[in-house]
This record gives sequence, structure tokens and C-alpha cells, in this order.
Amino acid sequence: MRSQSVKQQLRSGARLNGCWIEAFSPIATEIMAMSGYDTAMIDLEHGPGSPTEAVVMMQALSAHQCKPMIRATSGDPAVIKRILDIGPLGMMVPNVRSVQEARDVVAACRYGPDGFRGAAPALLRATGYGENVTDYEHWMTEEFLLIIQIESKEAVDEIDAIAAVEGIDMLFIGPSDLSASLGALGQFGSTEFIEAFEKIEQAVLTSGKYLGTIPFSDWDSQRLYSNGHHLVLAGTDTLLLREAAGRDVQQLRQACRNGSWSVSPTV
Repeated sequence: MRSQSVKQQLRSGARLNGCWIEAFSPIATEIMAMSGYDTAMIDLEHGPGSPTEAVVMMQALSAHQCKPMIRATSGDPAVIKRILDIGPLGMMVPNVRSVQEARDVVAACRYGPDGFRGAAPALLRATGYGENVTDYEHWMTEEFLLIIQIESKEAVDEIDAIAAVEGIDMLFIGPSDLSASLGALGQFGSTEFIEAFEKIEQAVLTSGKYLGTIPFSDWDSQRLYSNGHHLVLAGTDTLLLREAAGRDVQQLRQACRNGSWSVSPTV
């Protein structure tokens, strides 16, 4: 029996939060899930892990209520097929630049005649190794959350048509890559960036699709949810560890500098 899908939660009107899994450590992933995030995006694009290691991360998440999703390395149909076969509840495809690319992503997720995904459902973790074959195709259409990232000038130019592509459930803005594509990496206060970001927001919400992004600069989670975003992916396991460790070291060094001996050391 499948647990409630991410898409079911979104259909119910929930605004979801999530984290990124970059370290591919089962222990770190379990801690992230225990912390209470709604969902975790296992990052195969920038993280060092493989699909096999992504399975281990999903197993670590499964003991808690944190729903597993995976970001693909690319929109390559062979990559998409391998990710779908291991059974996440959603998948994010980075840097979709055009209507045709968006359509190709949808086709790569569907068996023939509606698409060209390779069919071996009885073998897959996604079907419980053959236990849930009969309802799997319906589940993929109705419950699987397919997310594409909008993070280029080319995509912004076609955003209305991309948002209208049937089969895409959510458009997720990648602010860093978007700013780079506009020729101003990290310049989130520029007029061109703000206009592009707001154009994407408006187009997606008008289309009726779900909208998501990450917090950045002055665009914190509160502002993003207020703007209509349905999913905000914030914390990253590696960065949270680095920041916490850095604070701990600073506190220890400060305590050492401020400390004084209560008694003189003996020789």
C-alpha cells in the first residue's frame, strides 16, 4: 500500500517545505527526515551519489514522514528511466529550456503509445518488484509529481507555453542559474532578474500548475509562500552541517580566549 503522495498533499491545498540531500549519508538523511521536513530532494545533479545510493537515501527517509523525490542529472531519457524505476514520489528535471524539451520530459516518463519510456514494470522497485504492476501506470499519471526547472533566459521567453505543457505538474525556479543566464550571476536585485522571476511566477500561477523555488537573497521563505509558491526547498544537509560546525568552532575559540585559570597550574 502506497503512502500519501506529494501531489495528494498539494491537491489538498498544503504548502510544503523541503530539504536537499547532497551528502548521500544514510545517517545525515535520517536526521534530516527526523527534523520534520515534508519532503527531501535527493540531488543527483550536484550531489556525488548514484541511483543505487539514492535508493539507500529513500530507505533512510521511509522511517519518517519525509517524502522522497529525486533531482535528475539531466533530461536524458536514459537518466529519467533509471530514476523512475527506483520509485521516488517525484522527480525534478533541471534546466528545461523550451516547450519541446518539456514535452520530451513528459514523453520520457510515459510508456507507449503516449511516450517512449522503456517498459519492464515487473522488475522495478517502483512497482514493489512486480507487486503493484496493474495500477502503476495510473499511479504515475495521477500521483507522481513531475517537476521541471526554469532557470534560463530561453525558458523565460517561452514560459507561458512551457507552463501549458500537459503532464508537467510543477515549475521550479532555479535562481542562481537564471541569474547567470541573464548575465548577472548572483545579482538577484537587478531589474532584469526581478522581472524574469516575477514573469515566471505569474505565468505558472496563471496556468494552474504548482510553483516552487529555493530561498535566496531577500526572497525568504515567507516572501515566497506569500507570492504563491507551493513548495520551498531550503535546508541542505552539507551546508547545515558546515554552518553548525563553524558556529561551534567559533564558540569554542571565543570561550578559549575568554577563559581564565581558576587555579595556577602546577609544574
